[in-house]
Amino acid sequence: MTGPDRDTGEQQHGNVFGRGWGNMFIHVQRESGLAHRTLVLRPWQVQALRLVASRWFAAVLTVSLLSWAYFAVQTARVPFLTRRISHLEQDAAKIDTLQATLEQLQRRYDQVQQMLSASTRSAPPAPPASSVTPSTTAPRATPVRSTPDKAPAKAVNKTPDTVPIKTPVKTPAVVPPKAPEKTPPPVH
Repeated sequence: MTGPDRDTGEQQHGNVFGRGWGNMFIHVQRESGLAHRTLVLRPWQVQALRLVASRWFAAVLTVSLLSWAYFAVQTARVPFLTRRISHLEQDAAKIDTLQATLEQLQRRYDQVQQMLSASTRSAPPAPPASSVTPSTTAPRATPVRSTPDKAPAKAVNKTPDTVPIKTPVKTPAVVPPKAPEKTPPPVH
C-alpha cells in the first residue's frame, strides 16, 4: 500500500519568517511553572518582525541613533555658544575702545615728540646770564654770516602765500660759563 505523497517539508521548516505561511504562533511558558501564554502574529506582523530582525534595519537604526545623538549634542552646545559669542562681542568692544585710546595717546605722544624736536632744532644758543630773556629773542632758521668786503645780505620778506621750509640746524652744545676762580687771600 502506498499512502498519499508526503512532502518532506525540508524547505518549509527552514524559514520561520517566510511569506505566505499564514499566522505565526508563539507559545511562551516558564520552566518551573504552569503559567503560559500564546501569541498569534498575523502575516503582516510577521513581515514587520522579519524587518526588525534584519541586518539592514539594525544598520539604519544605528545610523539614525548616531545622527540623533550628534544633533542632540550640537543643540546642547547652542546656549553655551551664544554666551561665548556675547562675551567675545564684549571683549571686542573693549578692544575697540582700547585701540581708540591707544591711537589718541599715540597722536598726543607724536605731537609732544614733534614739539620737543622742533624746540631742540630751532633753539638759539644760550644767552649770557645778563638781562636778555628767552621770550625777547627770536629763533633764526639759518645763521647770517657777514664778510667785511661784501654788503650785508638782504632779509627775506615773508608773505602769506610763501612759507619757508624749516631745515634742521645743528646747534653746538652750550657749555655754561665757568665762574671766575677765586684766589685765596695772600697769607702773611
